[in-house]
Amino acid sequence: MPKHFTKSLILVALLLLLATLSGCGRKGPLRPLGKPMPAAPPDLVLHQQGGRMLIEWTIPTRNQDGSELKNLEGFRVYRMDYDPAEDCPECRDTSILLQIVDLDYLLEADRSDDRLSIVDYEVEPATGYRYRVAPYTGSGRVGASASARRPFLPPPPAPGRVAGEGLDRLVRLSWEKPLPGPPLAELVGYHVYRRAPGAPFPPRPINIEPAAEPRYEDFEVQNDQPYRYGVRALYSIGGLRVESIAVEIGEIVPREGQ
Repeated sequence: MPKHFTKSLILVALLLLLATLSGCGRKGPLRPLGKPMPAAPPDLVLHQQGGRMLIEWTIPTRNQDGSELKNLEGFRVYRMDYDPAEDCPECRDTSILLQIVDLDYLLEADRSDDRLSIVDYEVEPATGYRYRVAPYTGSGRVGASASARRPFLPPPPAPGRVAGEGLDRLVRLSWEKPLPGPPLAELVGYHVYRRAPGAPFPPRPINIEPAAEPRYEDFEVQNDQPYRYGVRALYSIGGLRVESIAVEIGEIVPREGQ
C-alpha cells in the first residue's frame, strides 16, 4: 500500500475521532473550572468619632455565585485620601494598604457577632478618605471589594464635665451641654460608651438611640463591678453625622442599698 494512501487514512480517522469527541457533552466554548470568589462585604459604613474614623462592615457568608463561603480568612483594608472639592475623587486610585484583619487574630479589630470594625487615627480635617475592604480566603483568593468615602471634618464641641453615681444595679450619669457648634452644626443628642477597667471602649455606644438630654441611666450593670464611661456629643453637619471626642468619667461601682 502506498505511503501517501496510508497517511490519508490515518488523517481521516483522526478527523472522525475529533468530530465524535466534540459532539459529546454540552456544546459551546470551553471554560476553565474556577473556584468561587467571596462576595463583597455588605453594609460598609464610616463614622467620624472625634479625631478618628471608625470603619465597620458585615462579614459576608456567600460567594459571588451564591454558594456558601466556607474558607474566609480575613480582609484587606485600603485607604485613599482625596480633596473633597474634587469632582471625581475616584478617577485616580492611590490607595495604600491600611490594615490586614485576620479573623483568627483580631489584634486591632473589634468583632460583634457578624460585624467587624477598625479605627483609623491617621486622619486630618478638611481631607476626604475612601476606604476599600476586600475579603480573602485561606488559599489566597481575593474577592469583590466594598468601598465607601466621606470627608473628615474638624471635631465639633464635646460635652462638659461628666458626673455619675452607682446605685443598686444602676449607674446614673449626667453631663454639661457642649458649647455652641460651628455654623450648620445641629446637635442631635449624645452617645454613651461603657467599658470595664483595663479594656478599651467598644466602637458602638450602649444607647441605641442618641440621648436627647444630658443624662443617662444604665440598667445593664451588675453590683460590685467597676465601670468606666465616656460621652460623645452627636451632630449633624451638612447631612453628615459627626461625633465629638469622648469625655470620660472615673470608675463607678454600683452597690446594693445605694
